[in-house]
Amino acid sequence: MLNIAKGEPLSPLMIDAIHEERRTEAWQQLIDILLTWLSDPARLEDEGFDSPTASILRLSLDLAEKYRDAGLSAPNSVVPDPNGGIVFERQEGSTSEVLHVWDDGSVEYMRFLGTQLVERQPIRF
Repeated sequence: MLNIAKGEPLSPLMIDAIHEERRTEAWQQLIDILLTWLSDPARLEDEGFDSPTASILRLSLDLAEKYRDAGLSAPNSVVPDPNGGIVFERQEGSTSEVLHVWDDGSVEYMRFLGTQLVERQPIRF
């Protein structure tokens, strides 16, 4: 057995497990935010937003849980859009990815290099 405290190297399996745990924790933090909004969607209206409906919040939660369970990297943030939708955003260097749950229940993926949109597609969920 490796002794991490003594500085012994981690095996690839241990590294993968650590990364998986961090990914899961990051997703769970976003899921917890969505659950808080679901329990009191009116709190977002106080901030000048049209509050997402319970069905939009539930769709966003389902999407987050699906991507968490698939092992995808978690977004850096989740925010409501001003029209009752939800936006997940992940940025790494000059690349950013946006998963937008629109107020009508449609979902769209967008990828940007800097400010240039390089990919845009609907997500069937």
